[in-house]
Amino acid sequence: MERLQRIKEQIGLKWRQLWANKVLVVAVVVVLSLVLGVGIGIYSYPRPQDTPTAVPQLTEEDVAVVVRQQIQTVLAEDYPWVLEERAIPVVVEPPPSEKPNPTSPRPVSSYEEAVSFEHLLWPVKGEINTPFGWYRHPVYEDWRFNAGVEFQAQGDMVRTVLAGTVLSVTSDGLQTELVIDHGSGWTSTYRSIQALSVVPGQEVKQNQNIAIPGTDGIVFFGLNHQGEPVNPQAFLR
Repeated sequence: MERLQRIKEQIGLKWRQLWANKVLVVAVVVVLSLVLGVGIGIYSYPRPQDTPTAVPQLTEEDVAVVVRQQIQTVLAEDYPWVLEERAIPVVVEPPPSEKPNPTSPRPVSSYEEAVSFEHLLWPVKGEINTPFGWYRHPVYEDWRFNAGVEFQAQGDMVRTVLAGTVLSVTSDGLQTELVIDHGSGWTSTYRSIQALSVVPGQEVKQNQNIAIPGTDGIVFFGLNHQGEPVNPQAFLR
């Protein structure tokens, strides 16, 4: 209790000393009032609102004018000759097309004409050994389809039945096959022949000797139209 009493006495002493110096008290009060007033004035005074700066609106015509001015400036500074010379339009005309003017008629090969079967020759002299169509094989006794006619040749020459162009000559090691193109989708096939006297691309006439029969004397002859086999017996005379 005595200690608390001493603290109170010291506080009262300090207050009396401070009150005795009235000038200092008044100065402190005035300074605090000014500071408080300035602060309240700053925060309470309404700030002026910033007015946005108006941006001018550009039209397409304005942009075009600016672009033209920039182009004129570049041309005048770097390419003055463009502005000095007058542009001359150039018209390019296509070259005249040459019209064909034949001096002679187009040659027509005999095999390009319509194929006629009025005088269809036999490819060999002899007898028909195996006719066109289905037949029973004499050795294996099974049914097989013959896409042409097999002749037992009695002569020593194989000839063309119609005029045409040699299309191909092939061999499988056992027999040789010759195909002649007669035009209009017609072809003739000769098989089991040897000693050929024609080559692919060569034009041949009707009844022209092209080969000889094979060693066994059996000659196959086939007639095809658009790739499909046709019975030659209906045309051979």
